[in-house]
Amino acid sequence: MKKIIVILLLGLATNLYSQNTSEERATKITNEMSEVLSLNPEEKAKVYEIQLKRFNEVNTIRSTYKKDPETKKAELKKVYKRLFGKLKNALDKKKMQQWRFYKRNK
Repeated sequence: MKKIIVILLLGLATNLYSQNTSEERATKITNEMSEVLSLNPEEKAKVYEIQLKRFNEVNTIRSTYKKDPETKKAELKKVYKRLFGKLKNALDKKKMQQWRFYKRNK
């Protein structure tokens, strides 16, 4: 019984840690995008939600396919392609071009 409780606590701690990390990373990239692209509050909120979902999904994929690197790589690629589409829908074409230019020159 004690082993089960310890395993559950470790799982919960890991999950909470990865959520904080995801939230911190989403906040960091959202703030960077907001600064570079002069996002309004509505755009900033959309970008944050998109980024947070992305980081949570990436964490899930990495833990699920830890022992299968080929599948993990393919699944991560899908996430990044969807990310671009979601950002493209949330921001206008000009801002996406600015972001691409910024990322290339960074």
